[in-house]
Amino acid sequence: MSAVKLKINEYNGAAVQEAYCVPAAVDLFCARGAKNESQLAMDAFEGGWGTVVLSPEKSAASDVRALKAERLLCEEVPGAEVLPLPSALRENGGMADIGLMCAAGERLFCLPDGFMDLRRLRALFCYVSAFPVRIAVRPCLNELCEGGQINEGDTADRLGMKGLPAIAESLAAEMLLTLAGEYGVPLHVRCVSCRATLDAIERARANGQDVTCDVAVANLLYTDEDHDVADLDGAMKLFPAARTPEDRTALWKALDEGKIDAIVSNHRARSADEMELPFEQIPFGCEKLATVLSELLNGWEAQGRPCSLDRLLDAVSAGPRRILGGEDCAAADLLDDAGSTVFVRTAEGWTAEYDVLKEGERDE
Repeated sequence: MSAVKLKINEYNGAAVQEAYCVPAAVDLFCARGAKNESQLAMDAFEGGWGTVVLSPEKSAASDVRALKAERLLCEEVPGAEVLPLPSALRENGGMADIGLMCAAGERLFCLPDGFMDLRRLRALFCYVSAFPVRIAVRPCLNELCEGGQINEGDTADRLGMKGLPAIAESLAAEMLLTLAGEYGVPLHVRCVSCRATLDAIERARANGQDVTCDVAVANLLYTDEDHDVADLDGAMKLFPAARTPEDRTALWKALDEGKIDAIVSNHRARSADEMELPFEQIPFGCEKLATVLSELLNGWEAQGRPCSLDRLLDAVSAGPRRILGGEDCAAADLLDDAGSTVFVRTAEGWTAEYDVLKEGERDE
């Protein structure tokens, strides 16, 4: 998909240098955190998103009835569309009603973050191999990350902090890809943050596996070198951690080559009280839903446009739609009814806005 170039002379009183629109941006795997659905929807709308796709929490959406009830409640929320995703597992670890939900049009199912019970995963992949669905996983070997604060390496050593090793992600990804490959299950790898995980995905693809993946905006904008001992900011308490400059370069390169399918906000809000805690006690998260698309474009600009504009905008619009299942998914009508996201660059930088008009309805 190519972005449509718009002819706009002025934006908020400033001369427009360039402007584009795409079908409304879709944020995959957004977590509520300290915000409710209404706050998420308004923040997303203000930031240019058309749809916020919610990760299932406590496996509530693990059968047709629970998922339908949750979606009906979200239909009444003003702002961006809110789309809860189904869980692949019940709260007790048993398998969800994937067959019935698949028959109702669901094509993407989530595993809990860092779920690595290999026995249950093998049983799950065996079960879902009979259905046209994709399983979304966020790979992490949690036992390697216990007590970790920032990326393992020189910066963590300098700050005297326990690190979050990249191998905890890449090794978990290798294991999940191997299990999924055994049964031919399409897999979506969430929040890729390092080159080693990209390499694991490419090896799986070379072996014929159907694998998609996404990257968090923060991992495209920051590295572990951005941590400052004089000002440890809770906004940089990220999971996955901001990795090395070499990892960031690899992520941009993979995005430019079409090897990363989507960009996500990785949103999980913390409360004001949580953000006042010492850095080591602040929960991992990210609050920037209302500004993250503009920050993405401005960071891309500041880094010298390390990937093509078409690839960048595809990864926030068409890419997430393909991961959800495209025209064959239950949410297709909701996504098709959304308007456009418009990106405008002035001398002050990029801005992202939601526009009620669809891409094909506006006069370019």
